[in-house]
Amino acid sequence: MSRIPFPAAFLGGAGLIPFVGAVLLLSAEEGAVPRLGIVSCGAEGAMFVLANLGAILLGFMGGCIWGFASAPGRTPSLLVLTASVLPAILAFLAIRPDPALSCLWLAFGFVALQAIDVALQRAGITPDYWLNLRLPLTAGVVACLLTGALYG
Repeated sequence: MSRIPFPAAFLGGAGLIPFVGAVLLLSAEEGAVPRLGIVSCGAEGAMFVLANLGAILLGFMGGCIWGFASAPGRTPSLLVLTASVLPAILAFLAIRPDPALSCLWLAFGFVALQAIDVALQRAGITPDYWLNLRLPLTAGVVACLLTGALYG
């Protein structure tokens, strides 16, 4: 595995900010955490962010796999393309009336996606730096989602 390009590390790390912010919102009183007028303080706003952003990001990450598999010079296999759409399907299925349950399903989805990432790294489909980037980001997202599932 190689060094993570700065733009990928910067944007990936920045992508954790809303998740961490949502965890802070779980028990925040009104005005305690800057929310930029987007969501309410407390568990309701936190769970909205965790569940919706988690679902969007899970689908996006599956799209990355599709892109890697379809890179110029590659003929994507049915297996890899199927693996690339599974995260989006799981994200759709994870959206539930109970956002704590949604967070639990999404945490499972990110763990499953990590397993897919490992398999595709071994197959030489993802960039060399991919797991170096994805492992800590996945750990952070899963920790936030599980916090939401437990306390939301």
